[in-house]
Amino acid sequence: MTKLLPQTPAPDSWFDAMDDLALACAGAFADDEGALLRRFNGLLGHAPSPALLAGLAQPDAALFEASVALGAATSAALSLVGEDAGYMLSRDSSGKHLASVILPGRLEEATSGADTAALAIVGALALALHDMLPLPADHFDFAKQVPFRLN
Repeated sequence: MTKLLPQTPAPDSWFDAMDDLALACAGAFADDEGALLRRFNGLLGHAPSPALLAGLAQPDAALFEASVALGAATSAALSLVGEDAGYMLSRDSSGKHLASVILPGRLEEATSGADTAALAIVGALALALHDMLPLPADHFDFAKQVPFRLN
């Protein structure tokens, strides 16, 4: 039996929290950006395994908080995407945003729509983490892998 540290969610509840966060982002309004960005960043600090955070960046806490507080939510959300992750962001003519992310070692992208770019990005990242199942190293031959492209 694994003993968890206080304030560290059990692994199942961490994945459930990511799922809940993704759903919250999809249904949230712009006024909710700050709270949802902070919640996502807080969950990253309690990941059940550091390996789950591949493709994510953990920005300086003061800089992240300043970005959120000043209303630079899109910048704050993008600061969570690591250099080795891929993302695509679009907006339709009605103002709805759609974000897709692909984390390293994954074969599929995660996509989320929301009222703002920041909410769409965080929603997609939360979905990507919720759906994350580690792939064995021998699952596919890296030499023969076709480069992944976001559509």
